[in-house]
Amino acid sequence: MELLAVTLAHITPGRDADGLARIRLISDSVRNAPGLVISRFYRSRGHDPYYFMLTTWEDEESWRKAQERYNPKQLLLASATELLIDPPEQWLMHYLWGYSRPAAVPILAAAHLATIRADQADRTQRGWIESLRRQAVQPTLAFAFLARGVNENTPVQDLSLATSSPSGGEDLYQHGCIFLNLLCWASEADREEFYADANYQAISLFLNSVGIIQMLTLDPL
Repeated sequence: MELLAVTLAHITPGRDADGLARIRLISDSVRNAPGLVISRFYRSRGHDPYYFMLTTWEDEESWRKAQERYNPKQLLLASATELLIDPPEQWLMHYLWGYSRPAAVPILAAAHLATIRADQADRTQRGWIESLRRQAVQPTLAFAFLARGVNENTPVQDLSLATSSPSGGEDLYQHGCIFLNLLCWASEADREEFYADANYQAISLFLNSVGIIQMLTLDPL
């Protein structure tokens, strides 16, 4: 099963140009990695400078082999430490749902990163997928996905399902409490229409009642 590595790096204000140059070098390096399926890199749209990196690997073994030379977090720590406000955060996930409209060119993006209470995680997964499916009927999205997993530093023993199942590694992602919903649009009007939709309003209220939601506004690199 494909593995998604999600990396978030906050850059010191005033060093965004240097940060962008380092990120482009890292992006070029990662694209050559054996076992990489696709990589997507984004920068923040607001005043708070950060970079959001998504790398999809063929499987967990491909990711393990890439650690020394192609792990985005380690590449940042090795080449851009002086630009970072704090160490990058990194999550490992499996995809749950995806959508693509080939005719639309994504120019705007947002990442909704949710930390959900453990007792509400499965309910959240079902409700979020259903909401996205309903909104995908309307041609506002250009590209989107929902993924679920864990912080890379999460001890396996913290996830009881992971320790009680023979396929513990896979359960670690499937029963994690971190969700990522990436949304991409071809225009500002499409984005506004998506957020105004009753389905989005309803799932947003629910998510905020069962967890903590961080929204990142992004531009594709």
